Amino acid sequence: MSDNPLVDAIENILLVPSSDFYIAKILYSDSGNALDPRTVDSFTLGGLQVLGMTLDVTVRQFGIHGLSNVEVKTLPNGQPAVSVDGDAVTFDAQLPNTNPQYQRPADVPNQVQAGGALNVTINSAPMPPGTIAMTIDAVQSLSGTFTVTEAVDGDLNTLSVDFTNLTITPDLSNNNMTITVNLPTAFNGAINTVLNQPGNQQQLIEQVNAYVNRPDVLDQVSQIATQQAKAALLGAQ
Repeated sequence: MSDNPLVDAIENILLVPSSDFYIAKILYSDSGNALDPRTVDSFTLGGLQVLGMTLDVTVRQFGIHGLSNVEVKTLPNGQPAVSVDGDAVTFDAQLPNTNPQYQRPADVPNQVQAGGALNVTINSAPMPPGTIAMTIDAVQSLSGTFTVTEAVDGDLNTLSVDFTNLTITPDLSNNNMTITVNLPTAFNGAINTVLNQPGNQQQLIEQVNAYVNRPDVLDQVSQIATQQAKAALLGAQ
């Protein structure tokens, strides 16, 4: 619990499916400015080894859907996985959302789905371009921290919700995460095998986490969360 009643109110409505500030709702916007959907401009997975050769993979316009389909975890003591430190709220959520009171938007899949354009070099020789797709059945942890402040004390119109971090941690065992590449080359099968090794899957997730933690991306997510917080709290007055 915080000494700030505003923070306590935000912490509570984060857990309520009917609230505009419900966790799944603040992470979604059809504008593309929240966490879901998101398009990562580009990233490279370099220095991978396939059949004794060096593989470098560049992914462009990697569109990710479904990351908003989360619910805050319940701890073993029955309490929600939310903590407050001053004006900062930290949550730990999981995917998929199983709360029957939440109806996800039609364009939000139950699992994480992503895809984009793919360029590969083997021993620095470029291969014909192709595509990459990714599915994640379950995300064991989607955690984040945001602060809640008012520029003018007591004036909800000056409320600001500012995310300082977001971290996606999927389970990389039991084929929970699958990467599928489609390249017009004889190496296609070998490249698929290499990219689905847990260490290389982790590299891809690290690239996504680096992107969502860029200051400009966190700022956009914060703007959507601020709008949702105002809608929830001002509407309740």
